Amino acid sequence: MAFPARLTAVLRRGPDDLTEDDLQRAVENHIPESVDLDWKKDFYHGTDAGKKEIAKDVSAMANTIGGMIVLGVDDGKQDHAQALAPLDPVPGRGEEWIRSVLANWLQPVVPGVGVRVVKSAAHEGKVYWVLTVPPSPQAPHAVAAPGSDYHFRVHVRHGTTTRTLAESEIAQRYRDRFLAASNDVDRLHQVAEAGFGYLAGYVTIRTASGVTWKDICPGWVSLAAVPAVRGTYPVTTQRDREAAFDRFIDLANEGVTTAALPMGPMLVGRRQVRFEGRPTGQLHQDGSFYAALPFSLDKDNGTKRLYQRTVELDLVALVQAAAAWAAETGSAGDLALSAALHRFDDSGKPVRLMTSEHALARGPGTPLPTVPAQTTGDLLAIVTDKREAVVVACTLISDLLADMGAHQPYVLTPEGDIQTDRLSPELRHTLTGWGTE
Repeated sequence: MAFPARLTAVLRRGPDDLTEDDLQRAVENHIPESVDLDWKKDFYHGTDAGKKEIAKDVSAMANTIGGMIVLGVDDGKQDHAQALAPLDPVPGRGEEWIRSVLANWLQPVVPGVGVRVVKSAAHEGKVYWVLTVPPSPQAPHAVAAPGSDYHFRVHVRHGTTTRTLAESEIAQRYRDRFLAASNDVDRLHQVAEAGFGYLAGYVTIRTASGVTWKDICPGWVSLAAVPAVRGTYPVTTQRDREAAFDRFIDLANEGVTTAALPMGPMLVGRRQVRFEGRPTGQLHQDGSFYAALPFSLDKDNGTKRLYQRTVELDLVALVQAAAAWAAETGSAGDLALSAALHRFDDSGKPVRLMTSEHALARGPGTPLPTVPAQTTGDLLAIVTDKREAVVVACTLISDLLADMGAHQPYVLTPEGDIQTDRLSPELRHTLTGWGTE
């Protein structure tokens, strides 16, 4: 999970990099608890009361704005870091125990909770525990004993404490959840339509030689993505935009292929960073994303060909890039995605779908689908597991190809595999983030 900006400023480091020295500095500076930070001296007890306490602490943060719980720092009952109190590891009560408790005592389970051990350098054998909790799009999360169908309690952070919501407040939280889901769909359409508007204008711009992208590559595949819990990334000034663009280049380089790596210079956009070329797209400050890549449409006796294996790989790279950007902005929860195929020359004419350049043509051609494919994926899972990105891309491309008469993708599988033996040596060489042995 991306760390809340306030905590990053206060602690000078993200949760994955915190050390005992950072915690000692927090003590020396008397860093206070807040709605997104909770210091705890002791580890949770193994009793039902202890299990209920950890579920309460985690759900309260998820129901509010997210944050961090640190075990092994004494607040001295003064609501600020007062002294280090590293813990002895408790047999049977480590990360697996924490996750088991959260899975059994929370309904629904809070997605994306981070659990990390920080070893003490000053006290051999002792440790600190750091729990990171993202704000949850599935809130409100209720605490209840396993098997219990009553005594549900919904908690939120209130300053440095935790309080229980009243029934009317819980009802409002559910209304907010359903409204947010509707807003996500509207936002996804907005991002996709705005991105396509830029793309449609860009492909018609003529170069000094009189050539346009429409002439060279009339076919494009696009991906729009919107996170359920929006993030924020500064893109107000030129320096902000350049920093965002440079960071996205780093992220795009880490994909299964580098197809999503922008070629052109950073361009200005309202609350976004734009880029043109291969790919063309926008990085929105709230973690939303749009990008489109051209694909070849070779002539085949008057009907043009679309080679699906290249489009399949490109879509995986775009899914990874979208998720990486969303996570970079601090977004969390699910990621809503919409993929589409576009043609800027004779859009209503048929296209013959081909699995590869050497495959035999089968069946009549069909026009590119006019309806985008949509799905939802877990943002954290896509970022941390490339196979999950393949699963999401496979779902999207399966729907698009079905509209063109294909039963299934050629190289992507629903299990998250890329069938590299079906790739040409040239395409296999483009797999920078996938084993080809």
